[in-house]
Amino acid sequence: MLDISLKDSMLECGFCGEILSRRTWHTSSIYKKINWQCVRSTKKGKKYCPHSKGIQEAAIEKAFVESYRQLCHADSTVIDDFLKIVEEEINDNTLVKDLKKIENQLNRIISQERKLVDLHLEDSIDEEVYAKKYKKLIKQKEELLDEKKTLELTIKDENTIKERLKQFKKVLENKEIIEEFNRTVFESIVDKVVVGRIDKDGTVHPYDLTFYFKTGIKDSQNSNNFKDKRKNAKDNDINKLCPYKNYEDKKLCSQAKDNACRVYNPNFKKSIIIILGKSIEKKEVQYD
Repeated sequence: MLDISLKDSMLECGFCGEILSRRTWHTSSIYKKINWQCVRSTKKGKKYCPHSKGIQEAAIEKAFVESYRQLCHADSTVIDDFLKIVEEEINDNTLVKDLKKIENQLNRIISQERKLVDLHLEDSIDEEVYAKKYKKLIKQKEELLDEKKTLELTIKDENTIKERLKQFKKVLENKEIIEEFNRTVFESIVDKVVVGRIDKDGTVHPYDLTFYFKTGIKDSQNSNNFKDKRKNAKDNDINKLCPYKNYEDKKLCSQAKDNACRVYNPNFKKSIIIILGKSIEKKEVQYD
């Protein structure tokens, strides 16, 4: 997987309408996994959203890839719609315009600050009035500088995202299908994901994922079909069971590591059959 993080605001509980939060289970063990759960259920209690279930992050990612694949396969025009959305994202310069506005505001504040200092040096302004106005200007300037710094970092991240989108654009133009989850692609073409639903007849589907794409299309997938295999799942190997049966007490016996099979007779005698190559030695031990 290219990226395992999803936006909280994009995952919505289909039962209560709250968002889902990202939670890590078994953090310090080999069974560590990341799940998404309804905020109302986790914070207030299960009774406040009884139908909601924890959904594996890996299952959501795989379900998205499959949903995208099915949509593109069923209707080739979907790719063109996705391409338009990606192009709009790439060409969006809203943040750059916002940064320009902040820079203009900063320049005005700095200009006012200089004029105020000049008035103070010329003794053309009352000391108390000067101090009050100067303090106000400094506060405004600091707030704008902080906002400018944050916006510059955001633009830097956005530029990185746009570079990834350009790569995805090539994939769309070549009519290729993505093979792995990509957060940039996910956030660009998906509006939200509703987790869980209830049918008109009252049937509850807690593991249902409905992807609402920005093209206006929606598609549902069952997250259970994409769950990772449990790491502690036992291998049910029938060869590990002893094929022999004690017909007297009708009990199965397990095959021991030393290839010995032990059974008990009704007279409390223990018959031990030790298989050594081709020779068989039988002993009976009387228990008091």
